Amino acid sequence: MAMSKRCIPYTPRSRELNQSAFALVTTAGVHLRDQEPFNVDGDNSWRLIPGDVQADQLMVTHEHYDHRDADEDINVVFPINRLRELAEEGIIGGVSDKHLGFMGYTQNFRDLYERAAPEMAKVILRSKADGVVLTAGCPLCHRVSAIIQREIEMVGIPTVLISVAPEQSQQAGPPRTIVPYHFKLGNSLGGPHQNTLQRNVLMDALRRWEAREEPGHPWEITYPEYDSSDWQPIHLQESN
Repeated sequence: MAMSKRCIPYTPRSRELNQSAFALVTTAGVHLRDQEPFNVDGDNSWRLIPGDVQADQLMVTHEHYDHRDADEDINVVFPINRLRELAEEGIIGGVSDKHLGFMGYTQNFRDLYERAAPEMAKVILRSKADGVVLTAGCPLCHRVSAIIQREIEMVGIPTVLISVAPEQSQQAGPPRTIVPYHFKLGNSLGGPHQNTLQRNVLMDALRRWEAREEPGHPWEITYPEYDSSDWQPIHLQESN
């Protein structure tokens, strides 16, 4: 039986951060260059991304947000390099052997709820992940990310979502969220090659993952080093 959207699934972490391996799950349209591209008109399939993937092996197929920054530096929506650096430093326990890419502009929510999201959660459950960091691309992608996040929590893995479209993600009741204030779509962790900023955002997401706090309350965080001078409300970003 599907859980009511009013109920927020929540799995308390059972390990410390430095003992936990993390997977990345994104609805920003990320996939390997040699994998079949997503159908940009609506697609409920996902792409399995290996844990040892290199950033230059990845690309984005999506037409519902501006992904030029991700084309230049995939870490703005899929922080694989930053995650790997934290593992090398011993801040996290490791990087999972499996990640997932999804194109969150779906036209079939029934299939998402009943099949796709639960099956994606099972893929993560069968991986080495102790925790999951989620990101999104378009406004609808943020709602879809939260739906997938809830399913992963329901199979017993704690998660955190980095949302730059909080009104959209909150519609689905995400358990743990950070909101980088006035980051634009396609800049979940900051701009391209802003490695320190990307690391700071990821670290804040992991702190939210660590916090034993009631679910459903997003942390809004301001990052002065991010240039938000061209930021616009979501409805204007969509029209550009």
